[in-house]
Amino acid sequence: MRHKLEAREYKLLLNPERFLEASPDTVADIFWNEHLKPLIRGLGSRNDDEPRDAGRFDKRSERIVRFWDTPDCDLTRADLALRERLAIEDEARPGARSKITLKLRMPDLFVVAATDLPGNGGKFRTTFEEDIAPLEVDDPKPGNRSIVVPEKPSTRSRFALSTTQKVEWTPSSRTLAGLDQLFPTVLKIVASTRAIPATETALISGPRIHELVFEGPSVNLGAGIIGEFALTLWYFGSDHKPSPIAEISFKCATADGDMPGKSAQRAFDLFVAMQALGAWVNTEHSSKTSLALPKGCGTPVE
Repeated sequence: MRHKLEAREYKLLLNPERFLEASPDTVADIFWNEHLKPLIRGLGSRNDDEPRDAGRFDKRSERIVRFWDTPDCDLTRADLALRERLAIEDEARPGARSKITLKLRMPDLFVVAATDLPGNGGKFRTTFEEDIAPLEVDDPKPGNRSIVVPEKPSTRSRFALSTTQKVEWTPSSRTLAGLDQLFPTVLKIVASTRAIPATETALISGPRIHELVFEGPSVNLGAGIIGEFALTLWYFGSDHKPSPIAEISFKCATADGDMPGKSAQRAFDLFVAMQALGAWVNTEHSSKTSLALPKGCGTPVE
């Protein structure tokens, strides 16, 4: 069965230095009121002359995040990402259940849409979304990590099929065999790109991440399409140090797998305008996930 596209999420990395200027709550309000709102109002008002923006960043949540892979990065090589999320208050509690997500993400819509990625039993949720980021290319200069964007800003898409289930993520289950018990097609997906490693192979984690998320604002893109904003800060390590990564995103649920042209154009125009926010934009890194993977599988934070 081919999956139907449920949502489109536009993601832009921000300059973390801006979040050292005041408390995260204060900076979130400044960013919304002084930068995002003016861009949204540049889209024009709705037919009833009501503004397209609504709300503010008044919903705050915190959790612990880790990404997992094999020592040889077998999941990453297969375009898979394995993420663990745990409520911050549950981190030290024995028997706490983590939300484990396995995500297949790649540029080909039809390959991802046709992939079978079930969980174990009936208590899992599978979603199919489009992840949209700025169009960019790697800097060709050796050793240079900055991001190069084309003269005319645009977008690039990857399609993500994700299955999430809540489990007790114990050390004994953190092997390929244990992962196969949770996601019965994972070894088949890995085998499509290379030889299957031994099932007793232990999984290793990337850095511990303290994730702080602000939600609440939205943009009305017309025809019933609403973009819901989230501002995410990642703090690496055990201490709540200045954030080395920050991201602003807005997610739009589709209309039964579709998005009307005028709504899509407004979303595109808004996202391109966000890329021109100058000192607010991160020009060093390309994605959050690449910074969170185990050693050797991504780009570590320096």
